[in-house]
Amino acid sequence: MNHKTAKAWSLRWIAQHLASLILLIGAVLAAAIALTALVIGVEEVIALIFAQRFINTYTNVYGNAWSTIFWHFTIVFSLVTFWSAVDTFIPENKES
Repeated sequence: MNHKTAKAWSLRWIAQHLASLILLIGAVLAAAIALTALVIGVEEVIALIFAQRFINTYTNVYGNAWSTIFWHFTIVFSLVTFWSAVDTFIPENKES
């Protein structure tokens, strides 16, 4: 994002940082949702290949389908958030 110069803690500075935060959270949520769907899809395909049936994540026998999806999403969200923060806040090494 190409911010115009703003004095620290001015209204423009706060607005720029809030906008960046909202965009980062939106991007991380979209990536986490897409990657969670991909992980569950790959699990389903692997189960179909080896067990000749789907896992049927939404109505599994243990009744923990939504918690399974929640933990998939939480793990993916944490990883994507970490990588985004590292990419955002750690400067590149200009020497190499």
